[in-house]
Amino acid sequence: MDGLEAFASRPVIISGAIAGALIATLGPFILRRAGVQSRRVLSTVARLGHGLSWISVGLFIAAGFLSNY
Repeated sequence: MDGLEAFASRPVIISGAIAGALIATLGPFILRRAGVQSRRVLSTVARLGHGLSWISVGLFIAAGFLSNY
């Protein structure tokens, strides 16, 4: 369980949420400015960011169950 507790620590959860939001929001914009025109690539990058954010939400829920009162 030590591995899960390390992933469910507050800094990991917060940095995962911030990274996911930045990737989902700025990733397609930056790629478009770099010349990428493929909608599939832009959509994949946005989905990757959303997925990372949802993983952070799952870890937040797991941290709630792992906490000691």
